[in-house]
Amino acid sequence: MDALDFLRVRYAQFHRPMWDELTTGLSERELRERPHPKANTIAWLIWHIARVEDVGVNRFVVDGRQVLDRGDWITRLKVTRRDVGTGMTDSEVDGLSAAIDLDGLRGYWDTLINGTLAVVDTLAGEDLETLVPADRVRHVANEEGGVAKGAEWLTEFWAKGRTRAWILAQTPFLHAYGHYFEARAVRGMWGHPSL
Repeated sequence: MDALDFLRVRYAQFHRPMWDELTTGLSERELRERPHPKANTIAWLIWHIARVEDVGVNRFVVDGRQVLDRGDWITRLKVTRRDVGTGMTDSEVDGLSAAIDLDGLRGYWDTLINGTLAVVDTLAGEDLETLVPADRVRHVANEEGGVAKGAEWLTEFWAKGRTRAWILAQTPFLHAYGHYFEARAVRGMWGHPSL
């Protein structure tokens, strides 16, 4: 098994069941609201995980189109933000969580999973050490609206001479794992044990 085969297997094992693990048994209120003032909502966490992955995989690993821009997801999600959500205020998180179409979010999530695996299928092992151009990262963040004003640190974090391998480890895995466990904690705050 090479690195890309391992990535495919682990990615599918982690991402495919994540939606059900985080949402099963929760009411719409529990998906959209905070159980505690310091907690994020599960709807926002899933959206944020997906947005970071969409930008990272589709704009940085390959210079392609985001899933968000294929299939009219802005309309289907009922969310007009193009950024990844880093730096949002509590009121912005609450507003997005109240407005987002949950069926649209599920569709975006599933489409993103298939899109990420399709990108991985285009890569060869030697492609993983290719540096992601810092100017492309800055263009996506600034001109395409991938990063909101006030979260410029994220742009520079991504633009530090990162390889495709680093982006593939960071955006669909390390970042996603952190928020996945955060969402599991939110489930617990609502009184739902982990599945």
